[in-house]
Amino acid sequence: MIPVRTTLDIDDDLLAAAKELARREGRTAGAVVSTLLRRSLTSPEPSAARAAPGRAARRVAGFEPFAARPGVIVTNDLVNALRDAEGV
Repeated sequence: MIPVRTTLDIDDDLLAAAKELARREGRTAGAVVSTLLRRSLTSPEPSAARAAPGRAARRVAGFEPFAARPGVIVTNDLVNALRDAEGV
């Protein structure tokens, strides 16, 4: 599929998260956004999300992630800074 160039207004926190994913995966931000958008538009809503509002819908590596806090983007730099502060 040949990508089409377009302009979108994306919230700053979402763009930063997409860029962080792209950096970690060695991909472009556009490729990451396309993958996430395609997944969002084609995947059925998880039944766990409907059954328990406010709780994570799935487990990641055996762990149930905390719900996202609006305006907070967790990056590797933030995690490393917290580790340094705690001496871990």
